[in-house]
Amino acid sequence: MLYGAISGISTPKWSTGYSEVIVVVGGCERVGGFNLPYTECYDPVTGEWKSLAKLPEFTKSEYAVCALRNDILVSGGRINSRDVWMYNSQLNLWIRVASLNKGRWRHKMGVLLGKVYAVGGYDGQTRLSSVECYDSFSNRWTEVAPMKEAVSSPAVASCAGKLFVIGGGPDDDTCSDKVQCYDPETDSWLLRANIPIAKRCITAVSLNNLIYVCGGLTKSIFCYDPVEDYWMHVVHTFNKQESCGMSVCNGKIFILGGRWESGEATDTILCYDPSTGIITGVAAMPRPISYHGCVTIHRYNDKYYKP
Repeated sequence: MLYGAISGISTPKWSTGYSEVIVVVGGCERVGGFNLPYTECYDPVTGEWKSLAKLPEFTKSEYAVCALRNDILVSGGRINSRDVWMYNSQLNLWIRVASLNKGRWRHKMGVLLGKVYAVGGYDGQTRLSSVECYDSFSNRWTEVAPMKEAVSSPAVASCAGKLFVIGGGPDDDTCSDKVQCYDPETDSWLLRANIPIAKRCITAVSLNNLIYVCGGLTKSIFCYDPVEDYWMHVVHTFNKQESCGMSVCNGKIFILGGRWESGEATDTILCYDPSTGIITGVAAMPRPISYHGCVTIHRYNDKYYKP
């Protein structure tokens, strides 16, 4: 008989609990201001902020950030626009990984079926339609089919097995209302229903098979249903803002920081609960910030207990 199976004797056990936290990567404090090196995580349940390992080469700006499994990738940006770094959440350490094939900034990344896609952006001369796919197991970026329209500063989210690129800027003066949809099975792009307003500097997240978009100096959060190919307006925020962070944590959508119409950065955190349709101001960030990365990962807490 195994120890612990005898009546009256119990074996000590370990329970690994975890909490979802939002990680804010870098960003800019004001117009013409400094690019910040900070990586910090926020626990919406406790309201606690915790400093993590600083971002390497923090002079970069307008890079893209995404979460891959429980790690974080940062790609491109000016300067050194081909560089890619990965934050290992277990080791609290930044590691350089394979560089992009094409230097880019003002691009976005999305994760689809365990692979990372770096989408569009700007190379200092032209907007890019090119898209690269990263396989972390082979540590390699490979080109996939280009988008139908080259854009910088779009919103990108994966949902229902496909990657969606929403809005963005085809050039310096105009904004796009196009929704470009990538199917990894056919390596092809299709256009879907246009977003109701043409915008750049917007951000998107996916929750419960819907995509939510905010930013672009609007007071609106829009919601897209990829199955029905239909857009709807869901709620007003309190101020017009752009270049904000957006992340899903504990089943709710958090909007962190961003920039007002005046160009001034904000430290506000808003929380939108899709189950109630209510948006609230919940906290403040350690400092006003915009153009930052914003992702959710799990922070593990080992707890010893006896049954």
